[in-house]
Amino acid sequence: MYTLDFAMMLVVNGLITGSVYVLVAMGLTLIFGILHVVNFAHGEFYMLGGFVGLLAASVLGLPILVAMFVAMIAIAALGMMSERLIFRPIRGRDPTDSIISSFGLAVALQNAALVVFGPQPQIIRTELSSFTFSLGGVFMTGQRAMIPVVAVVMVLVFYVVLQFTWMGRALRAVAQHPTVATLSGIDVNRVALATFAIGAALAAGAGVLMSTVFMIHPTVGNMIALKAFTVVILGGMGNVYGAVAAGLFLGVVESFVSGYIGNEARDIVGFAMVILVLMLMPGGIFNFGKSLDRA
Repeated sequence: MYTLDFAMMLVVNGLITGSVYVLVAMGLTLIFGILHVVNFAHGEFYMLGGFVGLLAASVLGLPILVAMFVAMIAIAALGMMSERLIFRPIRGRDPTDSIISSFGLAVALQNAALVVFGPQPQIIRTELSSFTFSLGGVFMTGQRAMIPVVAVVMVLVFYVVLQFTWMGRALRAVAQHPTVATLSGIDVNRVALATFAIGAALAAGAGVLMSTVFMIHPTVGNMIALKAFTVVILGGMGNVYGAVAAGLFLGVVESFVSGYIGNEARDIVGFAMVILVLMLMPGGIFNFGKSLDRA
């Protein structure tokens, strides 16, 4: 059983899962790096993205990529609404206020999803699910193969926006020093809206992608939020590029633990790594390059 092909299968599975972790963690670390908000409702953006994608694909009959785009737009609007109504009024106050508020938002969104979509787990069926092929001895469906490809495209688009557009420069300016950014003519409130919109859209895109291979349900955001925080801690708080490496690393590690030890140990190993990193390397083990506030 423990052959080279088996190990390759674990690597591929880990990269697929890790690419989803990357998208969710990038949005989370973007919000923290720019606004210094620890958003525990970020997992609910992922969950609602999956459900909106399910409606767009199943009810409206849209292709999966179009359904993902619709979900990203819808959840981006929800992220902007959350920033405007919940997080903006308490900006600059005790950080505990934003943490408690995000917990309240998470509970509210979970229960709203339970009322609207029901408790029954669901999955997005696509035309790619029946297409199979072999990659280096590893058999995959077209749907699973699409996940890391789309994730790479989204990461590249995010990088281009962050590095080469006016909005990206404004985001990095606010992360470095909000007061100086304001004196330079940057509207911090608009940047905050854009930050939540981008972060929520990334989480929603990840939710749609993962909902094509795993069941989506109202409480699925709980674990994905914990995994995203794990990635953010491993990659360094506020370091988007470290989050990419940490997300892929965590996905592969979890895959090998599941394959060689068992699924029951999968989450234990990831959270144990977080404890060790916080004790020994609080800056993160993938904290290379520049974080947003040093870009």
